[in-house]
Amino acid sequence: MLRRIAALAFGALALGTVVAAPAAAAAEPCAWGVQKVLPPDGYDARFTRVTGTDSHGGYSGAVLDTGSDMDKVVLWTDGKPRIPGALASFVYPQVADENSAGTVLLSGRLPTSTETGVYLYSAAGALSRLPAPSGYLVDHAVALNERGDVLALGRSDGDGHFVGLLWSSFAAGPLVIDTPAGLGIDLDDDGTVLLANPDNKAGALWRHGQVIPLTGEDRPVLLRAIRDGVVVGTAIDTWPSSRALAWHGPADPRPLEQGGTADAMNAHGLIAGSLTDLTGPPAVWQDTRLLGTLPVPDGVDADVFVIGDDGVVFGNTSSAYGPLRWTCN
Repeated sequence: MLRRIAALAFGALALGTVVAAPAAAAAEPCAWGVQKVLPPDGYDARFTRVTGTDSHGGYSGAVLDTGSDMDKVVLWTDGKPRIPGALASFVYPQVADENSAGTVLLSGRLPTSTETGVYLYSAAGALSRLPAPSGYLVDHAVALNERGDVLALGRSDGDGHFVGLLWSSFAAGPLVIDTPAGLGIDLDDDGTVLLANPDNKAGALWRHGQVIPLTGEDRPVLLRAIRDGVVVGTAIDTWPSSRALAWHGPADPRPLEQGGTADAMNAHGLIAGSLTDLTGPPAVWQDTRLLGTLPVPDGVDADVFVIGDDGVVFGNTSSAYGPLRWTCN
């Protein structure tokens, strides 16, 4: 479980709602509490973001160095942030994901390189660069799954069109996913790639070279995540009206109870997003059942980006307050 960080705590607030615990093995009711995520010393909380978690105490992200106007990679252990020396010199790094082994996926380039690369940084501090396929350039990292597969966005060295790049543990080299069905935005643990359609249609799945369309919704859709075969996203009606959906099959979109958006999901079916519409408060669901809203400090708006398999939720705010960490106590 993620340990509590030494930060300003707002207690076990439930906003009047007692909800079921998100972990698959838990059955006792709980209440959501919120904490502030600390930035590294000398850095501003409002320019700090959490984008990955190992689901048992560590998490990762970035903070803006206003002097260089570039991000720095940040790793948190027991709530304490640090900028690893091996990553401190990265030029324009982007932290994309982290898995339960504590491996962090990022893109960027070292000062000695002129090309962007995709890198893995292990919990032991080892840094490795993934080879790009011949004829393609890496644009940025996208997702990392539990078995170590990596999804990235790339470009053809010829005409510059975008493609998906997949480094699979079952392939000798990187695979190129080049299909009009869309570009990869997330990666399931079995290697299935979630494709977002460029026309904001429902998108598709890419599985072992086969493209499987997602159907059942005729409105523009913003897909967000896939886990254990379930896809979550948001159908856009008329601003700010929207509906959160979970596809339990390629033709089976199910509405989340009072759901406005669905932004993230863990392996136990816990979903986080916004209540009612695009501008609603952050909330959580178990599958399609509403558990409750997530408490936020006064005057703070938050969007949800990351959920660990331990049920800990991270959100980034639009204020000087900085990122938030919610736990179900």
